[in-house]
Amino acid sequence: MNPIETNNNKMAYLIMLLATSLIAVIGGTYAFFTAGISQGETEATLKVGAGQLKIKFANTNSVQITENVQPTPAKNECTKQTGAYYCNQSEYTPVGTKTFTLTGTNTTDASKNMKMPYNIKLVIPQNQFSSGALKYTLIGSKEDSDNGKVVDIRAWQDIPTGANTTGTILGSGYFMPGENVVHTYTFNIYFPDNHISQDTDKNKIFGAKIEITTDEIEEDTTIAAPNNWYSASGDTILGAIKRDNVVSEPLTVPGTTSSAETEAVLASTNDDYGTSYYFRGAVENNYVEYANMCWRIVHITGDGSIKLVLYNYNGLTDSNNTPASNTPCNVTGNNLAFARYTGNTYLSKFNDNNNDNAYIGFMYGTPNSSTYAATHANTNPSTILTNLNKWYTNVLSKQSDFNDTQLADTIWCNNKGVVSNSGFDPLNLSVETNFGYGDNTNYYNTVSNLLYTEELDFTCVDGSNGKLSKFTVSDTVYGNGALNGYGKIGLLTMEEVTFAGGLALNSSSYHYLNQNATSDGWMALSPILYLTNATPDLPAGALVLGSFGNTYLYPVSVTDDKGIRPAISLNSSVTISSGAGTANSPYKIVS
Repeated sequence: MNPIETNNNKMAYLIMLLATSLIAVIGGTYAFFTAGISQGETEATLKVGAGQLKIKFANTNSVQITENVQPTPAKNECTKQTGAYYCNQSEYTPVGTKTFTLTGTNTTDASKNMKMPYNIKLVIPQNQFSSGALKYTLIGSKEDSDNGKVVDIRAWQDIPTGANTTGTILGSGYFMPGENVVHTYTFNIYFPDNHISQDTDKNKIFGAKIEITTDEIEEDTTIAAPNNWYSASGDTILGAIKRDNVVSEPLTVPGTTSSAETEAVLASTNDDYGTSYYFRGAVENNYVEYANMCWRIVHITGDGSIKLVLYNYNGLTDSNNTPASNTPCNVTGNNLAFARYTGNTYLSKFNDNNNDNAYIGFMYGTPNSSTYAATHANTNPSTILTNLNKWYTNVLSKQSDFNDTQLADTIWCNNKGVVSNSGFDPLNLSVETNFGYGDNTNYYNTVSNLLYTEELDFTCVDGSNGKLSKFTVSDTVYGNGALNGYGKIGLLTMEEVTFAGGLALNSSSYHYLNQNATSDGWMALSPILYLTNATPDLPAGALVLGSFGNTYLYPVSVTDDKGIRPAISLNSSVTISSGAGTANSPYKIVS
């Protein structure tokens, strides 16, 4: 939801929780400082429409800093190198700590799932320290997973140099309907020894305070959102996602950088249906328990359906229908995200052959053809489609709580559009002029999207080929209906992995798709190129994108054995029995 700023409904309150005045007293090589604490802190209350937010301090001396404190050294010896920190931040002790609690009473109608929001703001009247010399964490906790959202910043954040009297919002939390719900916070300031001279911070002054602001909130239904987002009831999975998340901007740019360690957001982009919301980074509130297995929410498509990717197959195979765990979202392992489609087998080729452009297809036409159209006609199922459908038929559909009508017929984008420009050759591969058929070297759209598209999104761009790459089962309005007779199942695309936090040819550890999928690579649905002759870095033949461990989006031959990681989509109207989207409390789908 978004605040509506009008004279009638906006109420802003500023409560000072922390005031510090840090004056530098220098000696030796390092910068020392003392602290003077502002007095008179008292308990305060903010009234927010149909709710009340109370603030209570743990003590009046909110930050205890010993006089003449040196920059804190690591507690244990670790590698030192000029110009960098090489110790884990847990090795350092904070030089100042402030603990406070927010107690919320939200008296709105519980069925409307209205959030009572607040912002935690850092105001800095003066900071002469160099940028990054001082660091902070803000650790938030709550009594129960259903008690709204807390701000939780556990990785060091730099305090920028200079004054900022208007303040910077450190994060936003909220309370769901309920009485006397407690959110507890600890704000830590660090002044770590960075293993080099810190004389630049001699005789410096720092002063800061924390303020709490809050607004009356109304939903602005004019902002673009997935279909049914604003009208979704609280007992549906779409309504629950809306209840438990605030849509915000990502901290990093998808396709340009991998997700940051502290990034965990629900953000917005476009797809073939309209506006899509996607999870990015180290999110821990996108777990779904469905069909006796655990899944992770990847994004909400523009039509309101919810795309999921497998997280834990839970021991289920074509010969074993007994779940290994009653709480599959709590189980971790290095290959649990892969589907056992035949016995315990979870590795599969994308296609059994790779010696023709045809074999980059989820479905393909006639190899050794002399035209693009004949090569890429959706006539033959790929090996991976065949194996996905085996799993769908023999495992997924056999679960007692599975219902095919709950699955949405969304687009699975196997972007077969070829780059028909002989001047486009970023890898110096001697591109042929007969684009997209036979044994000719060709780039596919994925390459140009990865390297040259400034603003990626989920749209399945297929050039002049219409809906050739937009695989659906029966929908022919948005898709091609080529999967008629197959299950409503597919694989993730390059774009979906990228928006989740991955980056081509780069290590990208800090996002949820890494979890439970590190033992083997797994195939994406995106073709990348056909290469007539091998290079030292690329095999010959048809190549698609794959992943392994924490390195995402790298070329693999379609004949390589990689893990099958199925994806499905749930209709927006699918209901849940409980859950907050966490591993301990996943959204549980009602069959």
